Amino acid sequence: MRKVKVRLPATITDFGPGLRSLGLALSLYAEVELSPRNDGNLLVETEGEGAGRYALGLRHPVVLGMLRIFQRLEQAPPGVSVRVRNNIPLDSGLGAESAFITAGIIGANNLMGSPFSRSLVLEMASEATQRPDQAVTSILGGFTAHSWQANNLIYRTLSLTPFRLILAMPRFSHYNRPELPERVQTITALANLSKQPILIDAMATGDIPTIASVLNEDIQGEEIRRRISGFGHVAEVARLAGAQGITTSGGGPAIIFFAESHHDRIAEAIETAFENINITAMVQVLPIDTQGVVVSLLHSI
Repeated sequence: MRKVKVRLPATITDFGPGLRSLGLALSLYAEVELSPRNDGNLLVETEGEGAGRYALGLRHPVVLGMLRIFQRLEQAPPGVSVRVRNNIPLDSGLGAESAFITAGIIGANNLMGSPFSRSLVLEMASEATQRPDQAVTSILGGFTAHSWQANNLIYRTLSLTPFRLILAMPRFSHYNRPELPERVQTITALANLSKQPILIDAMATGDIPTIASVLNEDIQGEEIRRRISGFGHVAEVARLAGAQGITTSGGGPAIIFFAESHHDRIAEAIETAFENINITAMVQVLPIDTQGVVVSLLHSI
């Protein structure tokens, strides 16, 4: 009996001037395992970050992704076991829910013999998540760009010299992610657009100082930073410890720190800074993921 295992990385999106256009995959993963059952039951088990957060059954995001495939094919296994192991914090701006839905789509497609092409799976995931930047980046890995209009998806993998960065994930009981502004001043939009090619080229060469120089040229950044308690204090401590660039991901509250060296020392300083203002935070030094989705086809006895 066929068993499918899907691993997808977290995604950094809406950073610097790359609002809803660029994505960077991070080596922090959600893993989903699907196994067909003969008894007609749907069994969902979860562990790790966010375990117990979603209803276990038809309303779980992985299952919602699976249903996209089954409904399109108008067929499904009699039953399915779903096991989710997740290391991506929920409600963090790191694309956890998009990874769940996308993993469900990819896993179900493989469970049914891969009737849909990779391009079509990318389109289905982009539509289902309503975050094509996250779906495309989690599938392709590395550094990506996309355009999504009228259900037409155009995407590219961009050149990247891999590097390590520092992730800080403050744990708030409630965080209000800001909505995208309906209107933006022309001068602000032009400043944002002018920095995108610089960021893309700097990512290709691994030029951290240049990446850092354009990170604050963003449309939403000031409002996001205002909503993250202690952001100013932590950012100042990180800079004194050697961080060269600081941004947020996916509307926050995840904070990303760029540095050429001394990553562990900077991470320790960030963790201490959060402790000093009584905020619990997960702080990790992580490499960029360059693989994207990893699918394993197994056979259970």
